[in-house]
Amino acid sequence: MAAAVPSFSPLRVEGSIRHPVEGEGWEYAIMVTVANERGEEVARQLVAVGAIPPGEQRTFTFAVEVFTPEGAAEPDAQATSGTR
Repeated sequence: MAAAVPSFSPLRVEGSIRHPVEGEGWEYAIMVTVANERGEEVARQLVAVGAIPPGEQRTFTFAVEVFTPEGAAEPDAQATSGTR
């Protein structure tokens, strides 16, 4: 069975953090929360990053990927622009 391939990605965000040079390393985690149009939380996921030593940097990429039935077209970009 072939692996599912996303049809398109309507949202992609990338950012970096650098741990302070002074002191010890800290533990980091990523919290992803999904809310519906009424602001009600419908999903939450915690992803452990681990410890980041002093002065080191990590880059994070978050993407929403859409898996459509075979042959379905990507909607008009204006119809999916709900980013803040």
